[in-house]
Amino acid sequence: MNKLRESGVGCHVGNVLVGALAYADDIALLAPTPQAMRHLLYICERYAKEFSIKFNADKSAWLYVTKSKHLGTCVPQFCIGGHMIKQTNEYVHLGHVISASLDDKADIWSKRNSL
Repeated sequence: MNKLRESGVGCHVGNVLVGALAYADDIALLAPTPQAMRHLLYICERYAKEFSIKFNADKSAWLYVTKSKHLGTCVPQFCIGGHMIKQTNEYVHLGHVISASLDDKADIWSKRNSL
């Protein structure tokens, strides 16, 4: 987390840098551009190599969060440890459904249905 923070790469909310959120072994990377995301992933790969750990691309996913309905013609690709990370429109992180459409409907339905 220190190496990610020290990079200065991530999304800025006012004067606050938000590039990585973590809880135990769950990490969420936030980046404003595909190039910034690749840089954050590169930092994670270097760390993994240095400390002999492995990030599991099969348990990972990436979201393109936008208000637009269209991703565009060029869909970026991301990988970690030489393995592709799948793209998704929704992802469950720490029990909450995060949606690429920036709405909370799926998370609210999930919580409601668990009652």
